[in-house]
Amino acid sequence: MTDIYSTSTSNLGASIARTGYSLTTITLNEGTLEELKDILEKKIAISPEVYNNSSIVIDVANVNFLHELDFKAMQALCREYGVFLIGLSGVINEDRAKTLSDMNIPIVNSTKFARMREENFKPRIITKTVEVKVPVQIKVPYEVRVAEPLMVINRNLRSGDLISAPNNSVLVIGNVASTARIIASHNIIILGDLHGDVLAGAPKGQDTKGYPSGMIYVSGLFEPSLVAISAQYQTADDLECNHKLQGIYGSRGGIKVTLTNDMLNYTKLKVF
Repeated sequence: MTDIYSTSTSNLGASIARTGYSLTTITLNEGTLEELKDILEKKIAISPEVYNNSSIVIDVANVNFLHELDFKAMQALCREYGVFLIGLSGVINEDRAKTLSDMNIPIVNSTKFARMREENFKPRIITKTVEVKVPVQIKVPYEVRVAEPLMVINRNLRSGDLISAPNNSVLVIGNVASTARIIASHNIIILGDLHGDVLAGAPKGQDTKGYPSGMIYVSGLFEPSLVAISAQYQTADDLECNHKLQGIYGSRGGIKVTLTNDMLNYTKLKVF
């Protein structure tokens, strides 16, 4: 569905109206031309009279590497089968949206995906009621930000995924792909391989240094693109060029990162 917003009150002038259009959606998992051609051949080619000159969008929610998409080639392939590719859908976070925008690829999110994307920007505030004796007992409602329990991500993080956990620690049961990013106010624990960015003990504002006691632990392959604790960070280049970290970067199993005197420390733990 596409939303178009009205800006004209004149019956004679040009106008834009809020209207819904039905679009055919093709869902891809790999994002390759071969996968798209297979679907077009099996679904579109057998019913050309149904789909001829219709508009379609491609749902890329399951595609990991958006920067590898060849949108113009996809459009050309769709025209060979008599349909028009007008954009991509399934984009719910700003990193993936920026990737497509930088490639000049239009985003045509359905109402469902647009709503999910908007939810990512809403602050999570819990309203509680407390009892106060002053000297009689009354109930005073107030709003307060309450720390949630450990945030558990029970899946692999794809490229472009962003996990933000203010006031919390994060546990990922899976792998973290390159360009994925985890930001937590406390600890980050990854039970899998790490290729993306991890920022533990993250500052809550410009006037704070963050939580220096934050810790990062990775049980699988340790190949981060960036590691940070309490605003002290090192990139993949820093780690690879540091001869003291030979046997740490690119190794597997039980890597713990802590911060002491504004210095990041890496320890390889025994895994039983």
